[in-house]
Amino acid sequence: MKVIFVDAENIGVKQLEKINATIVDKVFVFSKSDAVRLVCEKSLYHFLSDYPTGQNQADFYIIAYLSRVLLAVDKKQLGSTHFELYSNDESLISAFEFQCDVLGAKFACIRSRDNTVVPIVSPKVEPATAQEMLLKALKSPHSLDPSLQSRLGLSKSEFTKAVNELCSTNQIKRTANSKKKWISC
Repeated sequence: MKVIFVDAENIGVKQLEKINATIVDKVFVFSKSDAVRLVCEKSLYHFLSDYPTGQNQADFYIIAYLSRVLLAVDKKQLGSTHFELYSNDESLISAFEFQCDVLGAKFACIRSRDNTVVPIVSPKVEPATAQEMLLKALKSPHSLDPSLQSRLGLSKSEFTKAVNELCSTNQIKRTANSKKKWISC
């Protein structure tokens, strides 16, 4: 089963209509738009608009709702439940990833801007090489900075060697949106 959270204020109605959910999936859509409400009624999605108006209010409500759902799911069911977030808001995505990581939930963040699905699951087995670790980390755009190196647990020389090898074999490249961020090809 999937539990899907949609930041409709961020992705819009057209992207909402593209979501592929089954009747057994739970879909929570956060917006104050009447057009979004109508799509939700047609698709049997749960429409949530009872949060204050203002900057980031929907984001705060999404994280609060996610936390509530995560705590309500039985530990045995957590392994068979997949959480998804549809948003382009990097701050919200970061908070969503953190909350799911805390309880070890499987999840994916789907950015509609470039239609990229970024699955992030707590690894049970570490990749064998620094290159594999870096490729896995670059499934979503990241800067190749000391914080990424530290998060991967690599020495500066291991990190630099992995970056150079992956660049030379065209396995990683700069993103189109930001020349400071890299992604796997």
